[in-house]
Amino acid sequence: MKKSIFNNLMDRIQKDRDEMAFSEVFDIFAPKVNAYFIQNGIKFERSEELTQEVLSTVWSKSDLYNSEKSALSTWIFTI
Repeated sequence: MKKSIFNNLMDRIQKDRDEMAFSEVFDIFAPKVNAYFIQNGIKFERSEELTQEVLSTVWSKSDLYNSEKSALSTWIFTI
């Protein structure tokens, strides 16, 4: 089965602590997470802070992600 680009990026983050891979994940998901917070009534400044916290957790807890259990987007939005 072909791995998605997201799974490849997470593999690099998990195995090598690859900052470039994390940067790609951040660039893709930060705007989406931020928009989610804003759509749910959180003010912009606070949504930016929360987005940073979520993506920081993605980095620090990357070893907990399992592509067989959920899509990366599902895991990120669960955080």
